[in-house]
Amino acid sequence: MQSFVVEIVQKVMKQTTNKGSFKKGHVSWNTGLKGFRPSPATEFKVGETTGDKHPSWRGGEQKFTNDCVYLYAGANKRVRRPKKVYEDANGEVPKGWILYHLDGDRYNDNLDNLIAIPRAVLVKINAGRMNANYHEIKQAVEQFKNK
Repeated sequence: MQSFVVEIVQKVMKQTTNKGSFKKGHVSWNTGLKGFRPSPATEFKVGETTGDKHPSWRGGEQKFTNDCVYLYAGANKRVRRPKKVYEDANGEVPKGWILYHLDGDRYNDNLDNLIAIPRAVLVKINAGRMNANYHEIKQAVEQFKNK
């Protein structure tokens, strides 16, 4: 049975004209077209209105379904809103630490809802070894700092 299937596959492969690679001597359609620009009329131009001057400006906030809210921070730059809120009040988040939303709502960026935790504590929360309430998280953070 297995040899029969192999024979059929080999027969089909011989009949197929497209083997997935170029034949010897083939010249690609874009050979010699360095910097090919298929639609220069629709490309971004220097001096074009961006940011708050653009007609479709929405207040500088971008909200994604699987992530938090981002704020406009200049041309082609975005900042995570929870990070900006936390750092404006408490200073920079230490390296290796993350911001955790206590109520689980990634769009609720009130300062009372944000806490900086080390990734080791996050692993415990995500593994279900620790409840995600403020007091347990705060205690775990203090234990982590004292190590």
